[in-house]
Amino acid sequence: MKEIEVELIEVETLDVSKAVEVTQKPIIAYKMLEIISKNVGDKIQSLNIESLEPTDDNLSLIKRTRADLTKDFNDLENQRKMVKEIIMKDYNLFEDDYKKLISSLFKNADDQLKNLASTVDDKILSVKIDGIKEYFNEENTFEFINFDDLGLKIIKSKSDKSIKTEIDEYLANIKMSISTIETLPNKERVLAKFQMSRDLNRSISETNIEIQREEQIKAQNEERERQAEERRLMLEESQRIAKAQFREDITQSQFIEEHQQVLTPQLITEEEPVFKCTFSVLATKAQLKQCKEFFAQIGVKYE
Repeated sequence: MKEIEVELIEVETLDVSKAVEVTQKPIIAYKMLEIISKNVGDKIQSLNIESLEPTDDNLSLIKRTRADLTKDFNDLENQRKMVKEIIMKDYNLFEDDYKKLISSLFKNADDQLKNLASTVDDKILSVKIDGIKEYFNEENTFEFINFDDLGLKIIKSKSDKSIKTEIDEYLANIKMSISTIETLPNKERVLAKFQMSRDLNRSISETNIEIQREEQIKAQNEERERQAEERRLMLEESQRIAKAQFREDITQSQFIEEHQQVLTPQLITEEEPVFKCTFSVLATKAQLKQCKEFFAQIGVKYE
């Protein structure tokens, strides 16, 4: 690293715009590059690559030409890198000193001053927010409203008056909404939802949807109960009919047992005369069935 002579000068006399200057510009001689560029271009054009025949001789020519161009290009690249290294050597030394003496010093000072400024701004903003919160607490009469619910954007440049106006308007809207809720038939339910959402239209809509759904469920339950009652009555009726039929069957059975001797079938002999008579019977289907079985049992023919 180059040694640097430091001279103490009063800060007021410093002119930072002239702190760094280039005392001698680098001179790079490269006029020959134009000639080389033209020769290489002519050489490539002379090959007429697009119409070159794909033969062994042409392949050798192509490979030889490519090798010559690559060698020349590598020589020129080495010269370019050498020029850059010579020029950059002094710059790199200067940049190292600049970073150590200037960049790090200014950056550290800027970070410290930035943090200090942020601390002061935060303190000022905190005092401002505390004052706004105090105003809100004095004006707010609703237990379900919190300061954060307002979503106020409080910045240092925004006046306290404009923020307090936003608070007044918000609380006034809440008061107006509650007055509207008091006129509704389901005000308790709407108010409960409004205290959570603080959105009047949404609270009314959700309450109406809930009530409509409850009425639908109630109607469905009543319909199910009605159908169940109908099934119960039908079951009772069928049971009553079955019991009546059972009693009738028991009565007929007892009648047959009591007159067993009279109803005992008698075999018809040839000596006994046979008579034909016609009569009508009023009976149920089950009774007619029993009559049919009885006639068959005693050997009576019928039509």
